[in-house]
Amino acid sequence: MKKLLFNLTATQPSFGVKRHGGGIYGEIVLKKIIEQKRIVIVAYDSSLWLNPDIKNLCELNSVEMIDISKCSMQEVIDKTKPDIFYSPQPLDSLYALENCDLVVTVHDFRDVEMCIDRKMFWRYKISLKKQLKNILWCFFPSYIRNRRYRKISKFVMDPHIRFPVVSNHSLSSYRLFFPGFTDRDIPVFFSPSTIDETPLERKRTADYFLLVSGDRWEKNNLRAIVALDQLCSAGQLNGKKVIVTGVKSADRYRYKIQNPGIFEFVGYVDDSELRQLYHDAYCFIYPSLNEGFGYPPLEAMYYGVPVLASPFSSISEICGDAAIYFNPYSVDEIKMRIIQVLDQRRHDCMSKKSLEHYALIRQRQDSDLEKLVKFIYNDQER
Repeated sequence: MKKLLFNLTATQPSFGVKRHGGGIYGEIVLKKIIEQKRIVIVAYDSSLWLNPDIKNLCELNSVEMIDISKCSMQEVIDKTKPDIFYSPQPLDSLYALENCDLVVTVHDFRDVEMCIDRKMFWRYKISLKKQLKNILWCFFPSYIRNRRYRKISKFVMDPHIRFPVVSNHSLSSYRLFFPGFTDRDIPVFFSPSTIDETPLERKRTADYFLLVSGDRWEKNNLRAIVALDQLCSAGQLNGKKVIVTGVKSADRYRYKIQNPGIFEFVGYVDDSELRQLYHDAYCFIYPSLNEGFGYPPLEAMYYGVPVLASPFSSISEICGDAAIYFNPYSVDEIKMRIIQVLDQRRHDCMSKKSLEHYALIRQRQDSDLEKLVKFIYNDQER
């Protein structure tokens, strides 16, 4: 049987974020590999937080864990001699690794797809370093995009590296930006389900709109916050509250909220608390400007929560006709869609659609996870 070296560092904190979609994706893939009793070794960084559930899973199944905090990934490869190296997220040095088959999941091409949102990004009180980075992006977009293109091209144009993508959107993006390499066989495997199916009971009595990743400008939550705040001022929010995760307070924004009493900013929440927030929500709003796949709407749909969303990038591919879409750059249009879902009959209809659509996508996710593991091990017969 083939031996795999799994880059578990891709599931650990990055860019100041403890839990992120690509990391959760990697944990699920590793669980499936272990479940299938494949031969796998994992490389992790002991200086960073590691999900204790994943650590326990590896220990219970006698999976060898190698700490790379004081050595390079190439040194680990040379020592363990795997047949395949797999990373659930791109690794900057991937193209330079040698002596084994190289596989990586590419979630998106956001770095070359997106342009800076000049009107809104400065209204987020981000670090000076990020502000300078975004200012460069504003005034020198071609330079920044070309720099990012060269970085990505080091591995996506390398014929020795195999990679799947997580949506048809990401595949078409690859074909657009790398037209000379469209003859490569790049499969599309939907990101696996993140749902914990443990039954929950409602804990919050007040109805609320839910938004996540509140301090990331590309998630575009501030426009939705402005829309909700203005509707409340106009007496059109029907007494609903608003919960925003991923940001500790309204001070994170250069925007004066007129109705602070309806907003609750909860900062970082762990997986179990986030599940409860999805479960209890009246409606989930997802105004993101770019996604490679987009877990949050599906996580809300699992509980029958209506979804209002941007149609950009992969979001409409994943949500289908189960979401109500809006122009994410238009506060007025976001307000219109909120008013629509406040109609109880429309809300009930969208709730039913959410449940039906989640069940449909879940079938594809489960099937694609099996195919992904076969692809990683280059084992088409299993």
